[in-house]
Amino acid sequence: MPSQFSLWLYPLLLFSMLAFVMRVRLGLAWAWGFVLQVLAIGACAILGLSFGPDWFFAPLGWALFVLFAVLPRLLLSRLDTCVSLLRAKQAIDYARKLKFFYWGQPGRFWIDMTQANALFLEHRVDEAMEILSIWEKKAIPRAVREVIYSYRLSGHAVLGQWQQIVDEYEAAAVDSAKVSHRLSLAASRAYLEVGNADRAAYTLEKSELTESRASTKSVALTLLPYFALLGAMPETERMFAVGDTGKMALPDYVRLYWLARCQVAAGKLSEAKIQLLKCFELIKEQNGPANWQARVQNQLERVSRGEIVSVTGNVQDAVDRGWHIFDQCDFVERVIFPRKTSFIVMVLIALILCVEVVANHTGFANHHFCHMAGRLQANEVMHGEWWRLITYLFLHAHISHALLNVIGLFWFGKMAVNIYGPGRFIFIYLAAGILSAMSHVLLAPAMPAVGASGAIMGIFGAVAAGIWRLKDRLPLGVRRQELSWMLGLALSQVVLDHFLPHVASMAHLGGLVFGFLIGILLQPQKKNQLTVPIQ
Repeated sequence: MPSQFSLWLYPLLLFSMLAFVMRVRLGLAWAWGFVLQVLAIGACAILGLSFGPDWFFAPLGWALFVLFAVLPRLLLSRLDTCVSLLRAKQAIDYARKLKFFYWGQPGRFWIDMTQANALFLEHRVDEAMEILSIWEKKAIPRAVREVIYSYRLSGHAVLGQWQQIVDEYEAAAVDSAKVSHRLSLAASRAYLEVGNADRAAYTLEKSELTESRASTKSVALTLLPYFALLGAMPETERMFAVGDTGKMALPDYVRLYWLARCQVAAGKLSEAKIQLLKCFELIKEQNGPANWQARVQNQLERVSRGEIVSVTGNVQDAVDRGWHIFDQCDFVERVIFPRKTSFIVMVLIALILCVEVVANHTGFANHHFCHMAGRLQANEVMHGEWWRLITYLFLHAHISHALLNVIGLFWFGKMAVNIYGPGRFIFIYLAAGILSAMSHVLLAPAMPAVGASGAIMGIFGAVAAGIWRLKDRLPLGVRRQELSWMLGLALSQVVLDHFLPHVASMAHLGGLVFGFLIGILLQPQKKNQLTVPIQ
């Protein structure tokens, strides 16, 4: 087996190869900073594997991975949340920190976007539009241009120019190819502000929010105004509950404001007025943003004068259609990006780590006995020692070998549990592990083997099969994107296995193939077992 440090360099090499291709496709003028960062990570992997010392390059490479890949995503997520909550100063602070990780145009871009957002909140429209116009004239990736358009639409929303958004949508709808998903999403809110529930539901569906792969929290913050303006109190409360998860909780004044808007839509004006007064006082006590004070003051004056927009159309149908979209987004996250830890996966991980401690860290005698009695050896298996087809799954060469397998099991295991359920997950793990062992025994009999990687490759294959089978429940774009990167990862792993020393490549390949076939044969669990009803 390679040294423990060398093992940590192979995933970095794989990541850098895939990331390099993705970054270059954006164009070097925009992505040169990202390309340099990926090359630095890849260089650590190559130098560590080729020249060494691997004990130096492995920690350095993973430190660069956290610095360039993990921290910026956290900052960008918090920036988006601040923009959603109209907290302009905090958003600008996060954008300035982001510049340390997004070199060149991307760093400047996010600072300019958050500054434009702040200018809209201060009603300095011309200055905000000038910033957006400068970026629109530049040669930038299409996805970035969509972000600019989104900020332009959010500026109309901040200024309360709902009819202008509706007019823009209806003008674009003459040629459906010109209607962006972001415009459809903005139009769904605008239609409710002018009182049309049917068109709001229609444009929300056209926005393809379920294809966005956004977190459930982000979706909840997006749909909070939608349900509140329909007067749907249970759904609004559910959006509050989801939006409060994570480190950035919703401020109390945001909750009071949308609760009041919901009561207004439901015709409870006296209750709404009380909530708005509480909201206004709370903002002053907490020294909240001035733009929120102006927003609450404006709504309070409108309620006092009785200037209420009546929502027409089939309100309940609009609520149901909106909830279906939220439910679908929630389902996507639970399958593709599972956040909740699975008990059965953690038990399996604990068992693997306990065996690792007993076998490799409690004395030479234990190590010798465990590995000689439990490792996968073709000759012994063919002479009746069938238990080795299972025991080898829980033995590892050393702690790094075990930890790398545990990481894969933790991520893809949760996905498999969510797709198939805990019972079928265990079946997939054991069946794929046994079949991968048989593949190794038959095709590479000379090499002894230990490790859970064959079973984990089986879990990976079963997850891919499950995503393919969920074609009636997962959005098409999400399925395509997931299957594409999983296919790329699988092919990269298969190719890499032929260059790695002392790797049971036939066990990996057998686990992958048989895991996929098992996933094709097994029935995914029902959708209602993955979703959470309104409390």
